[in-house]
Amino acid sequence: MKSYETSGSWTEYRDILATRFGIRIERRPAEIWRKIRGHDVHLDVWEPGEPAKGTLILVHGGGGNGRVLAPFADLAASLGWRALAPDLPGYGLTRPAPGYRGDYGEWPAVVAELADETEGPVVLMGLSVGGMTAAFAAEEAYRVDGVIATTLLDMGDPALLVRAARWRWLGWMSLLGFRLMPWIVDRLAMPVWLLAPMGVMSSDAGMKHFFARDPLLGKLWVRLRFFRSMHARKAARLAPRCPLLLVHPGADAWTPTELSRPAFDRVEGPKELVELGNGSHLPLERPAFDELRASISRFLGSIRHQRSSKTDELLPAQPDDITRDRQQTLRS
Repeated sequence: MKSYETSGSWTEYRDILATRFGIRIERRPAEIWRKIRGHDVHLDVWEPGEPAKGTLILVHGGGGNGRVLAPFADLAASLGWRALAPDLPGYGLTRPAPGYRGDYGEWPAVVAELADETEGPVVLMGLSVGGMTAAFAAEEAYRVDGVIATTLLDMGDPALLVRAARWRWLGWMSLLGFRLMPWIVDRLAMPVWLLAPMGVMSSDAGMKHFFARDPLLGKLWVRLRFFRSMHARKAARLAPRCPLLLVHPGADAWTPTELSRPAFDRVEGPKELVELGNGSHLPLERPAFDELRASISRFLGSIRHQRSSKTDELLPAQPDDITRDRQQTLRS
């Protein structure tokens, strides 16, 4: 079995976090594999040094993997929460199910199933496009107690997809291909660095370089079917049935706060927007990271309080449409 713990990639990333951002990660996660919807999903499991108050499931974006979210997993563990960081199908060390063709719909489905298998309070936290994935998963899951997102990017919006692409012309060409030649687009694959502007992932030159050349990040080849199916999933409304906190980096040169506003405004139910004082797309800079920690701590505390104050712990009835979605087999 492959492992992050023995890889040079993890060693380099941990050193960059410590030397460039002052974020020292002393904990070591357990690496496990779990069969979910036919995928052999790799999971980093971060345990607190005390009985866990709940579980935070971290959801990476289209240019990352579960181990990239180590600073946020370690943060959760320091707050007394267990953290799970899966590699979603097509990314990281996860082995996709036979016949998996890169459909984005598997991402929220896998996260939802993982949440439903987890005992106690469960909160989802997504970064980059993982924010919208977390919101979709909260809609599909039978129960999720809260959602945290650093961005809410509705990639079903053509204008936003163009803005998020590395080059505007590439975004427009992609839209044209999605519409006119989907059967050809689905067969193509490209490295992440060619599709996304990795140079604005971080404000730090060392981190930019790491993301651009790491084989499981910038150099990972991704099927364009993944992005076509992501674009096909429209977010006309978001109803996660739980509180949502959008804690957006204030200096995100890739996807500024204005791009998350439309989806945030369509969220039905309790919601809050906090814009950090600074922070790039991966908000590790100070004081953004400290502000992020404070917001997460407050939100998790409120979720814990709400759970402990309930007198009836019976789960709500499962809507028929959600049940049908969760029982479906892999898309052909």
